[in-house]
Amino acid sequence: MKRGNVARQLQRYRLKRDFVRTPEPSGRRAQERSVEDRLFVIQKHAATRLHYDFRLELDGTLKSWAVPKGPSLDPSQKRLAVHVEDHPLDYAEFEGTIPSKQYGAGTVLIWDRGTWQPIGDPHDGYRRGVLKFRLDGRKLHGAWALVRMHPRGKSDRKGDENDNWLLIKEKDESAERGSRAEIVERSTESVKSGRQLEEVAESHVPSLKAGDLTGARQAPLPERLSPQLATLVDAMPSGEGWIHEIKYDGYRILCRIRRGKAQLFTRNGNDWTEKLSVQVQAVESLGLTDAWLDGEVVVFTEEGKTDFQALQNAFDANFTGRIAYCLFDIPYVDGYDLRAAPLIERKRLLAALLDPLRPGRGRGSRSRQRHAGQTVLRYSDHITGQGETSFEEACRRGLEGLIAKRADSVYRSGRGRSWLKVKCERRQEFVIGGFTEPAGSRSGFGALLVGYYEQGRLRYAGRVGTGFSMTSLRTLRRRLTSLEQSRPPFADPPTGREAHGIRWVSPELVAEVRFSEWTKDGLLRQPSFQGLRTDKAPRSIGRERSASEDTATSPASPEPNAARAAVRGTTETIRLTHPDRVLYPDVGLTKKDLARYYELVADRILPHLRGRPLTLVRCPRDYQDCFYQKHVNERMPPGIGRVPIEEDGGRAMYMTADSLEALQGLVQMNALELHTWGATRDRLDRPDRLTFDLDPDPSLPWPRVVEAAQLMRELLTELGLACFLKTTGGHGLHVVTPIQRNMDWEDAKGFAKSVADHMAATIPQRFISVMAKRARKGKIFIDYLRNGRGATAIAAYSPRARSGAPVSMPIAWEELHSARLKSDHFTVLNIEERLKDRTRDPWEDYAQSARTVTNAMKARLSRR
Repeated sequence: MKRGNVARQLQRYRLKRDFVRTPEPSGRRAQERSVEDRLFVIQKHAATRLHYDFRLELDGTLKSWAVPKGPSLDPSQKRLAVHVEDHPLDYAEFEGTIPSKQYGAGTVLIWDRGTWQPIGDPHDGYRRGVLKFRLDGRKLHGAWALVRMHPRGKSDRKGDENDNWLLIKEKDESAERGSRAEIVERSTESVKSGRQLEEVAESHVPSLKAGDLTGARQAPLPERLSPQLATLVDAMPSGEGWIHEIKYDGYRILCRIRRGKAQLFTRNGNDWTEKLSVQVQAVESLGLTDAWLDGEVVVFTEEGKTDFQALQNAFDANFTGRIAYCLFDIPYVDGYDLRAAPLIERKRLLAALLDPLRPGRGRGSRSRQRHAGQTVLRYSDHITGQGETSFEEACRRGLEGLIAKRADSVYRSGRGRSWLKVKCERRQEFVIGGFTEPAGSRSGFGALLVGYYEQGRLRYAGRVGTGFSMTSLRTLRRRLTSLEQSRPPFADPPTGREAHGIRWVSPELVAEVRFSEWTKDGLLRQPSFQGLRTDKAPRSIGRERSASEDTATSPASPEPNAARAAVRGTTETIRLTHPDRVLYPDVGLTKKDLARYYELVADRILPHLRGRPLTLVRCPRDYQDCFYQKHVNERMPPGIGRVPIEEDGGRAMYMTADSLEALQGLVQMNALELHTWGATRDRLDRPDRLTFDLDPDPSLPWPRVVEAAQLMRELLTELGLACFLKTTGGHGLHVVTPIQRNMDWEDAKGFAKSVADHMAATIPQRFISVMAKRARKGKIFIDYLRNGRGATAIAAYSPRARSGAPVSMPIAWEELHSARLKSDHFTVLNIEERLKDRTRDPWEDYAQSARTVTNAMKARLSRR
């Protein structure tokens, strides 16, 4: 290809990058290469989401596709490949880190490379969207195909973000089935350097700054912080989207640093600063001004394992210098709230801050972290992917288990599915409700009677008679004697002969117990005492079940072990296939959970859907792998309505959702987002609402968005129109006004444009009404384009295909001033809390509030 054509092909690549800041090649010189020696490269790219960049040399550039899940050797696995801009040939040698706030920020590793040969004419195949070829690389071989899908949305340009293809392995001698096919999981290293992603990234860690992290925002130091908790599961998750840390056997401790002074708190907020003075000094030696750190205090044995009993002994002997504070997260540091930043980026920053050789850290501060030959502060490292192998090794070494965390997950207080824990052996906390007298040569007591809380009642779980030392028998007996009472604290205490000789105590002590399993009667088998827990309140102790146990015992799961499940609504029932498919891996939300969400909100969402043509965002695997659909196909679930619409000289059939059965059908289709027209089927030529999408520049603080909504309301109210408000579940707000159907689409769009133009002309420093992104810097774009024929807006109460399962939530105007409100604050997970707090629908007057857009209103806007 001529050099001028190459330059044009690379124009989009160069416009997206600042080559002063990024180490990526600019591609100013096109290399001359033989067509028989075409190169291919696959680069593993840990950006906001881990993916694989698949690149083929053709006509002087690298044609490029982003493959979220990476290639598979199984011909039945069709992997999404999003066509992106061409890259220069010298990009095939790039391995390193793209700085934060640059396009594609993250670490890049050369996962595979070699040469490729087309099967047939590559130019014709590329143009038609069926490109077949053979690969000869270090990892990939044999025949492959890239097949173009139907364009997502209206754009049809190659290299556009909507240009979706499929990467498919052909059936030949290099194809594989089963676990052998998932080559990205079993072969993770660079073919250029032999390094892993973490090793490539580590060389760049020291220069990392808090403000560089994706999602970091300037904010004051939070007064309190509740920890993120892990959910117990039975098996390790697979894939390189997960990182794995050792599960420590200690106390969870959060550290707040304010003006250089550190305080340590348990997960329940108890202040342990005085108990852990050595650790406090070590944290303060880091030189941080304001921060929140998250970790666990433990005692390590000589074999490198953590020992809870040894930790108890260290506290009892007041020898806390033996205790190590293992840090694994940093939700806030020096003016930046990092909770919305991806976990992997937070960990890189934390590793840099704990590096004893980083700038500003001298030998003196390093020595202050050592006591009795043990490091007081430790960075909790991790392994990417390789979940099953790592878990087997952890159990072989006698560790308690592993914590699996989504590499791209945000920090969310409370328990969710983006942090999972898998144990090598069963152990949990129990409340002590009684004890028996010792027998024979035993001193102190014989056994502890323990239980857990369920629906506010203490349930009996059995007796624990082993695991005690002579010291613990004596000291624990003294504490138990001081708590004795006459009545059993259990709702279901042992009776008859089993109750003989029991002494009951007030349920104020919490014991950690190791055991082999639960019996059919709900009692512990082979329990062993591990120590007292002083960091957890007795009332917080429940039976710890894995996610699969919860599903199996839930009354709402009539067929927990089947491949299909029934979801019952108020009047309809639909069968869901794969009900436990996880649609939002970061929070563990499943297909069945989404169906239940629609049961809860059906009365509120259906008035905003009935009769309106829909455009869906369908996500067959999870929220990160989606496509748009607006037309009916031959495989529609029951309940989905149909409405014919004249389109492009013909008639197209659109979908509607007028019932709960239809909503459940959309769940069956893996539809995560519901976008609606601004008109209903009875008058598709006449819109009945106007939607103004307030879309802020990412650099703007949230109060500017709040102010924009208030100003928009003032203008529309002054014109005589009613205003309703909702979050988008994304970044901004929607101001919606219902209107009488006295205008066609052209008039409605024109009026909406005049409103946006008026705002932009009146307050040009705050608003803009044109789409050009370059002009939006520091402003809010008033998107009026959602008011044209065929245009759609996210429906009220619809989920979004985004991290955390946010919802577009109608809100009252007075809620704008809530300190916790953000566009993505309301989620599928907190909807029950929302409905309890707001029993009255903020939009209950919507249907009665339609106003007529008059010529006087239009004339008023034209007089600027």
